[in-house]
Amino acid sequence: MKRLMHRTLFMAGALAISVSQVAAADNKSVSWAEIDAKAKPLSGRPVNLSSNYWLAWTGAWDTVILKQQKLWQKWLPVGSQVEWKRNLQGPPVITDLVANKQQIGYIGDNPSIVATTKRDLAPISIVAVNTTSPGRMCGLVVVRADAPPFKDYHEAVKWLDGKRVGVPKGSCADRLGQQMFARENVTVNWHQMQGEVIVSSLQANKLDAAVLYEPHVSKAVFDGYARYAVAPAGYGEQDANTVLMRRDFIDANREAAVAWLKANIEALYFMRDRPVDTINLVKQELPEYSRENLWYALYGKLPDGVGAAPQALKADMIVSPASRALLERGHAFLRDLKVHQEQALGEQAIDDSLVAQAFRELGLDPAQGLFELQASADNPFKGDDLRVAPAAR
Repeated sequence: MKRLMHRTLFMAGALAISVSQVAAADNKSVSWAEIDAKAKPLSGRPVNLSSNYWLAWTGAWDTVILKQQKLWQKWLPVGSQVEWKRNLQGPPVITDLVANKQQIGYIGDNPSIVATTKRDLAPISIVAVNTTSPGRMCGLVVVRADAPPFKDYHEAVKWLDGKRVGVPKGSCADRLGQQMFARENVTVNWHQMQGEVIVSSLQANKLDAAVLYEPHVSKAVFDGYARYAVAPAGYGEQDANTVLMRRDFIDANREAAVAWLKANIEALYFMRDRPVDTINLVKQELPEYSRENLWYALYGKLPDGVGAAPQALKADMIVSPASRALLERGHAFLRDLKVHQEQALGEQAIDDSLVAQAFRELGLDPAQGLFELQASADNPFKGDDLRVAPAAR
């Protein structure tokens, strides 16, 4: 009897160790095919929701995959319906979330912080940080094409002293631009406008430079009227995109909210493992961009001398300590701009319990992000043509 009990306890212990090892698996070794194989519609009543997808910034191009591939249908209850809204900037997403015209939202770090301060109107939480980057997605400085050559990014920033620089007010680019220029004790003549207007103003030579996000900056470079000059990584800065949800949606549909995040996780692995397919999906939404340009905006290696890091982006989904610190810095920046009056992020401003649940149910480790994408100089496209088929993962 004692021998049987000992053997039973040993087997139970071994099983516990085995489960622990699965839970602690290295997320970056997981493939999109593995996540895809786990897709199963949630049982229960269908949900109807509205979300947004982004084309104007690469930090949320996973939403294009979610939308175009209809990944949510594989995870949400059968019969669920999703309305997709196309946004060009963050404030309309905040407005729709507050008005309950959207239940899930995707926006950059600064606008997402603003959304969490609207809790007197509608409590909204950051439930995931889908992507971060060392300033590869946002805060890139481009100068007009006829600007003088610079020996490095420090010299480029100093050249901007007193120059006309475009930036979208209150954006991640605004925060990063101000922080970089302050480090060099440089004062610029800010022109605050939307991204599309900034690009056209560069083309018309009404600006000397811009602090902006991808794919706007690469479009200006590819079209020949700007060039990369500075990346925030040189100053140790980062950017991020977040997933927001209304609290009442979470409370009424918690399991569906978790299922949505699983679909988002699948979209990110798809982005890593199927880059050509990803660019073809984005191209359907942005036909005015060449595939070569779109690939470069998401996966491409920046020129030497601009202070860029080797990473293109990090697919997190979890709210890591680094992401929390970034959101806290953004919160302080927006308070200094008098966008809000809060002294600290609200109690429910960040709720990472749903994404942690999604990780555990997928056999992923919630203590680490998903993977990093290294920036690459091997663009498989020339114009719109595929010249090199990447190796299958």
